[in-house]
Amino acid sequence: MGLPRILQIGRIKNKTIGIMKHKIILTLIAIIFIIISFYFFVGYISSYFGWYGYKKWEHRNGTTSIQESKKRGVFVRNLNYTVDFSDSLYDFIPYIERGFKYGLHSSTITETITQTKYPYQLAFNNRPTDKITISIKKEDLLKFDSSNANWGYLKSDVLPDTIILTVNGYGMKSGIIKVW
Repeated sequence: MGLPRILQIGRIKNKTIGIMKHKIILTLIAIIFIIISFYFFVGYISSYFGWYGYKKWEHRNGTTSIQESKKRGVFVRNLNYTVDFSDSLYDFIPYIERGFKYGLHSSTITETITQTKYPYQLAFNNRPTDKITISIKKEDLLKFDSSNANWGYLKSDVLPDTIILTVNGYGMKSGIIKVW
């Protein structure tokens, strides 16, 4: 004969509740999967346009420390310098290095520039802290064999003359660095 009708209805309700719980869990898993997939997709697209959009491998680059320059294999030699600035410049050390570009698919790959009249460049940490910036004086950029708005490039690994760098610090502090 079977179970009384009241118990059969309870069994059906439990089955229905179990199916609903199962659907809710599957829906939550699907939503979490979609969110994670979207996160990685957006990261990939951002990285793709950030790297390939700017074509970073086509432009000349420089290092900000002797350690990085040596690690990349482009370090040539240290330069002498004197500082006229009241605060500490922390890890500021000027040096000559070979010009290089990044590799096609990674900024950790170093491709030394050889097909140029100006294979060397003056390098230094132009931002030793958040409160200090260092740049080559505009009139001293003319002393280089070639230059752009910020950096000087050389035919040989010797500076042609003393180069003056300006130091601008927080609170309108300023100073100079002479490099030879």
